[in-house]
Amino acid sequence: MGVTSKIRRFLLQRSVRKSRIPLTLWHSTTAQMPMMQRYANQEKMHLRLLAGHILAQKNIVPVNGFYLCDAMRVTIATQAAILVFRLEHPEQSDSLRWLRNWRQIVVYPTAFHNGRQTTFNIKGVMESWGGFESGETHYQGGIIINWQDDQPHPLRQHANQVLMHEMAHKLDMLDGDTNGHPPLHSNMNQQVWFDVFSEAFEQLNTQLEHGIKTTINPYAATNPAEFFAVTTEYFFEAPRVLQRAFPAVYQQLSLFYRQDFL
Repeated sequence: MGVTSKIRRFLLQRSVRKSRIPLTLWHSTTAQMPMMQRYANQEKMHLRLLAGHILAQKNIVPVNGFYLCDAMRVTIATQAAILVFRLEHPEQSDSLRWLRNWRQIVVYPTAFHNGRQTTFNIKGVMESWGGFESGETHYQGGIIINWQDDQPHPLRQHANQVLMHEMAHKLDMLDGDTNGHPPLHSNMNQQVWFDVFSEAFEQLNTQLEHGIKTTINPYAATNPAEFFAVTTEYFFEAPRVLQRAFPAVYQQLSLFYRQDFL
């Protein structure tokens, strides 16, 4: 290890020691998170530091009489940190620019009613669904999740990462539209992203129209924004499933999140 690397590692370790997440709490909490096992020790230090920044800058608010212990708060902050791990710079405590369009996460103990009524347009297409949700977000609001679905669970074929789903919507909204097209990095091709996601979205809808059992959650066929959010869940929880179903989508998400689990 060179002198520069040693200095950077020392500075990172010093920053981590000042993190709001105590080491014992961090280890006991992340040991229950299967996604964390993919990362090397130094990457985990970065994630701990980033999760600490998120805890310091974002409010995690329980409702309906729910109590969030420290381990639950660390779990939620770490999930958020994993999503933006390669997008944010954990050494810059005042950054979190990819998370700038929300300030809080509201946590329900179980699924919650969204307060809406189901409405359809003149073509019979549903425009608004009224009922119980696992998660929700709005353009100018925070993120709403339910702990029952969000708490750590073994990695499985059918992805269910509620917070990551809603955070993907927030990333999508950063350029002003919710259309499954977040702001891309300079080394990415806008047209390639559009073509890849459009083709996969149409393929999924065609499968459903013909009664073919889909590999990923059919909710992704709702609209392009939901397709991006659902495939983000699969990218982090069930990457091999996503890669088999839509290899080009996996590749684009790998470029966007700057992570690769295969």
